[in-house]
Amino acid sequence: MAPPRRRRRTLLAGAAVLVAVPVLAWGGLNLVLRDSVLRPRVIAAVEQATGRALTLSGPVGIKLSLVPTVTLEGVALANAPGGSRAEMLTASRVEARLALLPLLSRRIAFERLTLIEPDLLLEVDAEGQGNWRLSPAPSPATGRPEAAPGGAAEGRLALSIAAVDIEGGRLTWHDARTGRREVLDIRSLALRAETPAAPIDFQGALGLRGVAVALEGHAGPLARLLGTSAEPAAWPLHVALAAPGLQLVADGSATRPEAAAGWQLALKATAESTARLAPFLPRAGLPPLRGLELDAELADAGAGRPPRLDRLVAHTEGGDLGAWVPGLALGAATLRMPGPEQPGQLNADLSLRGLPVQAEGQLPAPAALLGDGPWPLRLTLRGAGATAEAQAELPGPRLEGANVALSLAAPDTAPLLSALGLPGPRLTEARLEGRLLLPAGGAALEGLRLRAREATLEGEARLALGGPRPALTARLNASRVDLDALLAPLPATPAAAPSAAPAPGAAPAAPAVPPRPPAPAATAEGPRRVIPALPLPNLAPRGLDGDIQLAVAELLAQGITYRDLRGTAKLADGRLTVAPLAVTLPGGRLSGRLGAEGTGPAQRLTLALRHEGAGLDLRPLLQAYGLPGQASGRLELEADLSGTGADLRALAGSLGGHLGLALANGQIDNRLLDRLGGDLRRMLVPNAPTEGGTPLRCLALRLNLREGVARPQAMLLETGLADVVGSGRIDLGQETLALRLLPQVRLGGLGLTAPVLVGGTLAAPSYRLDPAGVAEATAGIVGDLVARQMENQDSVLGQLAQQLAGRGNALPDCAQQLAVARGGRSGPVPAPRPASQGQERPASPVDLLRGLLGR
Repeated sequence: MAPPRRRRRTLLAGAAVLVAVPVLAWGGLNLVLRDSVLRPRVIAAVEQATGRALTLSGPVGIKLSLVPTVTLEGVALANAPGGSRAEMLTASRVEARLALLPLLSRRIAFERLTLIEPDLLLEVDAEGQGNWRLSPAPSPATGRPEAAPGGAAEGRLALSIAAVDIEGGRLTWHDARTGRREVLDIRSLALRAETPAAPIDFQGALGLRGVAVALEGHAGPLARLLGTSAEPAAWPLHVALAAPGLQLVADGSATRPEAAAGWQLALKATAESTARLAPFLPRAGLPPLRGLELDAELADAGAGRPPRLDRLVAHTEGGDLGAWVPGLALGAATLRMPGPEQPGQLNADLSLRGLPVQAEGQLPAPAALLGDGPWPLRLTLRGAGATAEAQAELPGPRLEGANVALSLAAPDTAPLLSALGLPGPRLTEARLEGRLLLPAGGAALEGLRLRAREATLEGEARLALGGPRPALTARLNASRVDLDALLAPLPATPAAAPSAAPAPGAAPAAPAVPPRPPAPAATAEGPRRVIPALPLPNLAPRGLDGDIQLAVAELLAQGITYRDLRGTAKLADGRLTVAPLAVTLPGGRLSGRLGAEGTGPAQRLTLALRHEGAGLDLRPLLQAYGLPGQASGRLELEADLSGTGADLRALAGSLGGHLGLALANGQIDNRLLDRLGGDLRRMLVPNAPTEGGTPLRCLALRLNLREGVARPQAMLLETGLADVVGSGRIDLGQETLALRLLPQVRLGGLGLTAPVLVGGTLAAPSYRLDPAGVAEATAGIVGDLVARQMENQDSVLGQLAQQLAGRGNALPDCAQQLAVARGGRSGPVPAPRPASQGQERPASPVDLLRGLLGR
């Protein structure tokens, strides 16, 4: 056993060694890792490993511990040549935990590299080359890039990194091919690898467009991504991203990760709603859907080409689409793309204001979407027994050049109209076909055919967009249109079945005569009005030109059948002209023109109509409109009217032009006289019977209108009971009457005249005897008619006025008034009365009573 003194010397020596070694190590490390020694070694190692220049603008320091930590400030790594900025990476500070033993073999091995507030740029140039592809610097001896995963060549340093931490900073992605730039905030990110050749694990917290994103996953070796190694051949990648309400998992690999090429990915993504995607797709305008799921397989299709879609299944639980289409809601919907060469299938449940609709669609195959060939599309909607289908062929992603076949089959469109909130038109047993073409600069609808119980028609239309205004050209031919059925009120329940077809051979029931509308009620603003303030449609829009031809063989409206309706409408620069315009009424045919001008502050309308042939046959005309039809004769009609206004009342208050009616040698039903005349008839002709008919020798009426005031130029009615001549004015704007009528009653060979004044309004006319004498009333009426006819001395009416003026105070005769009503044209006149009838004297009250009593 050693003496105690020797043991004390041994302990003291051991303690000295324990103290000296750290001191010597610290001194050695300070010597080896001082700024002047470490700076060039780090710069050389980085440039050797990356082929990029490294700049250290700040000091290089060291924190001594069991594992020394090197600190670098003002770090900048150069970008690839031709990059969008000079530096690929900048960082305010870098801390590197340095392994000591590798220094003995001329290797700089960082156990952990921490980047503080880095700014990393990842970009691809116009040729698709990524700036993250690093090329080791060439060897001075060979001139070739040198990579030494296991060690360093003579005189060279090798660099390896086992772990990377990022605190703060950002990552910018830039694609020079598309100009797209995206910035990702890096709140924290950690990358770990056991060895430089081992796979890496990563985990971090990121921020994208203000949304916090959690990241985790693993990938192949970093050296393979940086292009400094060729192994493994298929670089694996697994990424999981999570954000509030969002999940994304990607699994795949890449054969050339350094060039972001040769990759294939399987994606699975979920989203609570499209609102969660709004920050990432701000311009997509996604509808508010919920329960989104995506399962897809993508692959690289080559440089400059979009990714290849190998498989896709997208699903949503639905959502409210009322912002796009009022009342529309989407239920469960699924889109499937089974393969790159197979067409996609779409299935969706819809609800339109409570009406369930099933949608089925067929989309082009993914390969076709990326190719130059046509895109076949098909969409089918089914609901309430109706089926609508559109089959299209698109030349590519644009609609220009599309060819779409449209079809609709529906037993009853009432449920669909109710769901759309439309009043009509309602169709039953309907089938609609047509083809929509979208050539360059316009659109065309060809082969339009509609077959339904309510209408049968065919036509075509074209819209040209190349001129200063869109130009519409259309042709529409209808063999039959039933407006009463088309505009009938929809049934209360949307699923009401269509009415059964009538039995073969059964005669259709006669249409019911619509009841007389009740008299309009008085309002607090004034007396009740007859002419409604009905808004008028804008017939001449300034933003559209057009040329439309319309022909309807049979038109049923309010129980009345109109035939051979024809019109050609031309619209240009806010002016519409419909000429010729013709229609056959139950009693004859009318023709004329219609015009509208929308260039002023209010729309101006013009209408000119005239009978064709001998006139309108009274009997079928009156019967068609539900009036007593025991009448005969030919009614001649001529009208040329114009006015300005936004509604019917304003239009009537501005009317100008003339209206003429003429009839000779006819007969009229006394019930019609009683229905039309009422109290006025009983005042003018108190002896008129209520049954049977009355000969109508002459009806002559011509109204001259100016600013809504109508003044008679001719007003004469000759019947077997009485003759009535009149003058005055009718104010359509105020709806007031101011007429003076002079009747001559024929009763038992006696003549009785009693002038009557008609006043009040159209809604409430008033009648009273004129206190002036017969002679004064006659002179006033004749003078007024002469004045109205003399308004144009150069016209035929002026010459007729001179004839009337030459008769003195005698009442005008029928031939003269018929000529005025016809505008000076010749026509039938009644035979002269026997001389005995022309010399009747005014009766005294006693004679009148005798005549009334038959004594």
